[in-house]
Amino acid sequence: MDKPSQSLIEQWMEITTGPIHYTQACDGQFDREYWPHLRVIFHRMCERGVAESVGGKDGLYRLVENNAKPLDWQSSGHKRDSGLILPFDLRKYVFIYPDTTIVVAGSKSSGKTGFLYRTVVLNMNNMNTVLLTNLEGGIGMLRDRFNAMDVEIPVPSPFKVINVSGNYHDYVKERDTLYAIDYIDAPEGSKFYEIGHLIKKIDQKLQGLNSLAVIGLQKPSNRDEAFGGEPTLQAPTLYLAMDSHKLKIRDAKVPANKKLHPKNLQWTFDYFDDGTRFDNIQESWMA
Repeated sequence: MDKPSQSLIEQWMEITTGPIHYTQACDGQFDREYWPHLRVIFHRMCERGVAESVGGKDGLYRLVENNAKPLDWQSSGHKRDSGLILPFDLRKYVFIYPDTTIVVAGSKSSGKTGFLYRTVVLNMNNMNTVLLTNLEGGIGMLRDRFNAMDVEIPVPSPFKVINVSGNYHDYVKERDTLYAIDYIDAPEGSKFYEIGHLIKKIDQKLQGLNSLAVIGLQKPSNRDEAFGGEPTLQAPTLYLAMDSHKLKIRDAKVPANKKLHPKNLQWTFDYFDDGTRFDNIQESWMA
């Protein structure tokens, strides 16, 4: 292939969707002898503000986004509820706008997956519903949990189940849709600090779709925040913490009643894993 030109690389960068190493420009079609020239091209792009270096990693670049249009926020209408139904009658206490995320941070065996499955079934007849799951435990366990519910699920089911193990934001693209995500884990098993960023990516993909995401996260048993800590609190409109036999509202951006903020409201319950059922629910307030 001929020596790469500045204009060719810039045109190609306009159709990229993520960070690119300069040696992989034009899908890696240029021989090693042209790599120094490619580096010069990318440096020029950075100097002009067309691209920028990513994450302090040598040779990794992304296109600067400069095509955003002003929002016509005044034509968006009056305060509009998403219509989302949540277990524990949570909607009595929290207002949920469209285009928002809800986090369910649960310790091991606390009922986090059951909460997500129950949310899917509660909404399956009200909106397009998609369960994005890593299938931890296998498809047989998923089937048995849904089949054991005290709710009749038609055949075929009115919701979709998609096996996903990462990059959940790539699947958030349909309008008027509930995405239940079970669950986001740390990339490569240890980079917990990235989890907040992954939630933000999903939140950004929701904008303008009139859709929602209910996201499951793992958390330690000795705190309310998920692995990933405080950054996981930033984007969600509602943040729930689950431990064995206990659910708590860790944070809520918009209370249903302005005179009664539900932060620290909690419930105790008995959980039946085979049917994803929550019984003997008791409500209480923490100081």
